[in-house]
Amino acid sequence: MNYSLRWLVLMVVVMLAACSGNKENELEVKGKLEHVEQIGSSYPGAVSQGRIKLALYEIPYGDNQQPILLDTTSIHVSQESYRLKGATTGSGKLYNLSIENGPLLPLINDSKSMTVNIDFSNKSRFYTVKGSVASEQLKDFIFTYSDERTAVEQRMQALDSLKHFKAPDSAIFAATNQKNQALDKLNAYLKNFLVNTNQGTLASFALGRAAQTLPISDFEASLNQLTQKFPQDSNLLDIKNKYETYKQQQAARSGNWLGKPAPELVLPDASGKNIALSSFKGKFVLVDFWASWCGPCRAENPNVVNAYQQFRNKNFTILGVSLDRTKGKWLEAIKEDQLTWTHVSDLAYWDSKAVATFGFTGIPFNVLLDPQGTVIAQDLRGSALEEKLKEVLQ
Repeated sequence: MNYSLRWLVLMVVVMLAACSGNKENELEVKGKLEHVEQIGSSYPGAVSQGRIKLALYEIPYGDNQQPILLDTTSIHVSQESYRLKGATTGSGKLYNLSIENGPLLPLINDSKSMTVNIDFSNKSRFYTVKGSVASEQLKDFIFTYSDERTAVEQRMQALDSLKHFKAPDSAIFAATNQKNQALDKLNAYLKNFLVNTNQGTLASFALGRAAQTLPISDFEASLNQLTQKFPQDSNLLDIKNKYETYKQQQAARSGNWLGKPAPELVLPDASGKNIALSSFKGKFVLVDFWASWCGPCRAENPNVVNAYQQFRNKNFTILGVSLDRTKGKWLEAIKEDQLTWTHVSDLAYWDSKAVATFGFTGIPFNVLLDPQGTVIAQDLRGSALEEKLKEVLQ
């Protein structure tokens, strides 16, 4: 199985307090539906018998929790104006303004009243928010993130198409660079947004998206910065606690080899030649367990490449051990990620001899061996790999 951070996408709201009917905690959302005649082109089921139904929900945190309905309204398509109002459980929470069979708009209640106008003629920026700074910032984030993420996906589709039609290596290399540039641009935007945001719920929302593409080291850095910036934000603290639990579980699943001699492992390289781990004795060697299909592994590969470039001339090398099933995809990933060290695989997926030998149940996973073949570190991620190599290779 492959563990990733995608579950963090769901963690975008704070813990619920006790329900209250206090008017101090009421939220009003009002606005207009413009160019309603064009709604059918994007949302064919949004108009029923000449009417549009809208609802306002508070989004509670927690597994299997259902949204809390605050208010609903049904308006005729000729009416255009709407108004929703309901008691909330406090400020700074996440809400959804929902059109039945239509768009869903996330909002944050940093004010008691806000105006949300929806323009169905504008498909790229189809709503505006006034009266709520956090909701405006959330809207801008959603649209910008969507644009940047779409650019990455388009580059990935173009690259896949070139591979499918067996394009020349030069074209594949150029497309790979374009995909990497788009991904770097997306991640740069995410990191900058997380550094500059001044609202905890908004930070949680963005952090959930960032978990999908940021390298683990950058995600951890952002998470730590945000929990320091918003020390009382229960949702961010809960994300941090769950992430720490996740890391502990990962460590528990992986065999603890620290201080022990590495077991022998013999697997074929791409040409079919058997390569023994013991043949690397005399060097510091990172045994890196990964696969082309493993998203977190691919996200971590730039860190591994950087470490290899820095230390390959200092009695250090890497042995890549893949859990791939298909030789073609394995070799494509090696080329695409520019992994210029020795690679082996029995192409047996989770039935690989490597899994049984080292006892890990999640990837990416690695162990660092000293020249005698003893494990001196394991599960090094992000900057931790470079720091450990600096320590032992001085």
